[in-house]
Amino acid sequence: MNYRKAIAATAVVASSLLASPAVYAATSVHAPVLAMFGKSKTVKLTIMNDSGAPMEVKAGEEVIKLEAGKPTTVSLPAGTRIVSAADTATQKAGTLIAEANSSLNGATIHIK
Repeated sequence: MNYRKAIAATAVVASSLLASPAVYAATSVHAPVLAMFGKSKTVKLTIMNDSGAPMEVKAGEEVIKLEAGKPTTVSLPAGTRIVSAADTATQKAGTLIAEANSSLNGATIHIK
């Protein structure tokens, strides 16, 4: 009688060990669907030209003209780099001004 119980117990343990990965794989499908179909975040910020002369900045591939003393509001995808487009008295062309991210949403950037 003990021999039959031992065989039955071994069969139950072996089947549970073999079945658990298959059951786990069949029941736990947690694909990041939102990551695949989500829109890229946009950041809305204002750039203020505090210098005395008009200047140009590049946001990604787009050139933005900033008039002296006037704010310009832009909406950019997160990760877009804002750099100076031309040499000025205080900056060289290609100098990084800011990189759009969620912490800058609604902020005003002053450039001198």
